[in-house]
Amino acid sequence: MKKSVYFLLFIFFFTACDKDDDQGSQDPKDQLPKATQTGANTVGCLVNGEAFLPKGGGLAGNKNCFYQYVDGGYHFKMGFSDFSGDTSYSVVVGTQNASIEEGETYLLNSQPFFTNNIDGRGGGHSISGPSGFEKYTTTSEVTGEMRITKLDFENHIVSGTFWFDAVNEDGEVVEIREGRFDMNFTE
Repeated sequence: MKKSVYFLLFIFFFTACDKDDDQGSQDPKDQLPKATQTGANTVGCLVNGEAFLPKGGGLAGNKNCFYQYVDGGYHFKMGFSDFSGDTSYSVVVGTQNASIEEGETYLLNSQPFFTNNIDGRGGGHSISGPSGFEKYTTTSEVTGEMRITKLDFENHIVSGTFWFDAVNEDGEVVEIREGRFDMNFTE
């Protein structure tokens, strides 16, 4: 009888344990920072289903954010990069000569970051490395959205969410999903 109890305990113990229990979630969304509104200087998104977070960068840093009034218009940019390898990757969202407001959702449908003198709101993804530079941008047909959930001028905090598709000159599309940022901005 005693052997049966030990055997049952042995079976219960080993069937109740999973070797993956200590490895955390394998869902890429779980690797992203929480969507907060405290000025935590966090940002991340999924690029084609894979978690994308700022890495590397040295003195130049790997993320930036500003909201400025320049030459008669407001300009907002929130960008972040992975500089950890030979090839760097970046994601950017923002506006050119277009203001933002807390609680508003904006259509991302232009290319204000990679083309000079284009006003509007847009998103982009770039890859730069030994094989050259490749850019993917939102367009009037390939779009997305950015929602500003907090805009605090006193504490210089801007928070929000974003998603977009972006296309390169060969028609290849990259999917940016589950984007969130909680940044301190410069004016």
